[in-house]
Amino acid sequence: MAQRKSSRRTPSTRASTGAKGTAPKRPGVSQPPGKPGKSIVNQRQTPWGLIATVVVVVVFAAGIVAYAVTRHNTKSSSSPYLNELADAKAISGVTFLREPDRNHANGVVHYDAAPPVGGNHAAVIADCSGTVYPNPIANENAMHSLEHGAAWITYQPGLAKAQVDALAKLVTGQDHTLMSPYPGLKTKVSLQSWGYQLFVDSATDARIQQFLDTVRYNPKTTPEYGASCSNPSFKTSPSTPGAPIDS
Repeated sequence: MAQRKSSRRTPSTRASTGAKGTAPKRPGVSQPPGKPGKSIVNQRQTPWGLIATVVVVVVFAAGIVAYAVTRHNTKSSSSPYLNELADAKAISGVTFLREPDRNHANGVVHYDAAPPVGGNHAAVIADCSGTVYPNPIANENAMHSLEHGAAWITYQPGLAKAQVDALAKLVTGQDHTLMSPYPGLKTKVSLQSWGYQLFVDSATDARIQQFLDTVRYNPKTTPEYGASCSNPSFKTSPSTPGAPIDS
């Protein structure tokens, strides 16, 4: 007589199928009621670590920018030549123009005043060792002289010889001083030092000497105090307006 095959499940079989023939539950996975065998992954968590890292980077970058701005402002305010000198302000008619830019530049530079009182300029300095130029010279070379502390006296072309001679006496032999005619000058005479300017109508105006005594080669008005004003080659072969000597 043939034996019937037993349908009883062994303990190992029951363990593998789980209760009532369903798949066993895995830790961390939930099964919705009525849908055996299908699982739903736990809800994704907020990436707080990444967010914290981004915040730190942003705060750090903002700190660098703030430091750079503060350092620039501190440097600017601590540079004496960028602040108006009280003694110069006391001279009637003197104007002050803040001139922070003073890099070397090739070719013609467009300035914010005529004659200019500072700004980017040619790499070659106009000799300012008490030099009297009979003809106009390039602004760009004269501005390098002002950076070294020179006072630049300019006058209208055609000014009476007696007036020109009076100005020349103030310049000749005086280091950090130069003079030249300046086409288009609005008054008979003007004086320029870094940031400062004075227009007058006579070479004998007492304010001219006041201006020279106050701002010429003054450590509080000179961007490069201690720099030389001598350039013999420029003195013998000066530049002309619109054609600065760059090197």
